[in-house]
Amino acid sequence: MKWLVLILTLCLTSCHFPSKMTMEGSGGRNAYNVEVQKTNAEEMLLNLVRLRYYDSPFFLEVSSVTSQFTMRNLAVASIQLPGFDKTNPMSLGGETQWTNQPTIQYSPLQGKEFANQLMQPLDINTIQQVIYSGWGIDRVFALTVQNFQEFPNVPREGLEPEELIRHQKFHQLIKLMTELQIKGDLQIGIGQNKTENVDKPNLQFAFPSGNKVSEQMAELLSSEKSVNGKYVLNVVVGFDDKGNIGLLPRSLLSCMHYLSKGIVVPQKDIDDKKVSFSAAAEDKKEDIERIFKDLIVVCSSVKKPKDAYVAIKYRDFWFYINDDDIHSKKTFMLLLELYNLQSGRGPGKGPILTLPLGVG
Repeated sequence: MKWLVLILTLCLTSCHFPSKMTMEGSGGRNAYNVEVQKTNAEEMLLNLVRLRYYDSPFFLEVSSVTSQFTMRNLAVASIQLPGFDKTNPMSLGGETQWTNQPTIQYSPLQGKEFANQLMQPLDINTIQQVIYSGWGIDRVFALTVQNFQEFPNVPREGLEPEELIRHQKFHQLIKLMTELQIKGDLQIGIGQNKTENVDKPNLQFAFPSGNKVSEQMAELLSSEKSVNGKYVLNVVVGFDDKGNIGLLPRSLLSCMHYLSKGIVVPQKDIDDKKVSFSAAAEDKKEDIERIFKDLIVVCSSVKKPKDAYVAIKYRDFWFYINDDDIHSKKTFMLLLELYNLQSGRGPGKGPILTLPLGVG
């Protein structure tokens, strides 16, 4: 009888949650981590699609996630005296109820400060930072740079012949830079140029002379060889004192606008004139496809895709990135990293929306 009393006492009074249940179960840390990461990606894709349809983007930040665990045990014991029921001298019954009630707080990202974070040009320290973190310079520059000296990275549909040639030189340049980067021959730094008593930041490039790739890049940039056998190029951010274009970074919002042009819009919405295509874009369709095929392609369909990296439903259609599209996945991940580096919720931003999600 003593062991029976002990079991009943433990069942009725214990409120300890096994760590595996609270940390790894359906309401555990990893489950929330996966869902927040998933919805962050969906929100970014949603805003890209909004921009393609000329709708305003909007961001909600998950500011906190809390979860309350409750557990109730109920045990009932009945004892049959030996001799009255030989097959079941004793029976023991019990019930355990376990509930998890999460509460998520959302903070709308809005106001002048956040708008400035979206619309101001990316800091060259941020550009250097993502390159040093392992991203290829071709993908980083194709997304974040609007002009490199006189070479434009065309931010719109429609390419005139002369503009197309200069745009092709931009991509030729970043391809050469990537070859040097892979070999470990390209160093990128940040310096200061003093122009009219004003210090202007500049992006510095150094690469060895004497090989085919370096000579092609030096010729394209009209670089002068330094005495130590290296080409050194200082590219001012903005314009130099003679009015020449240096490096013009895009804003985060401009990066999003640019990538939104890689969305394959349903033909029905094109016919209904919900989105626009210029005549030049139709004439140069092959050029547009070439520009975006190595950056991002967002597909669309009526039905929900079965194997998508990220997918959202908007205006009765599904928009998604294929899970086997490595280029699009890389560019989308880079955009999310730039967003995390460039933007964020400052103090005193918008109301906090607290949403209890019920019992799970």
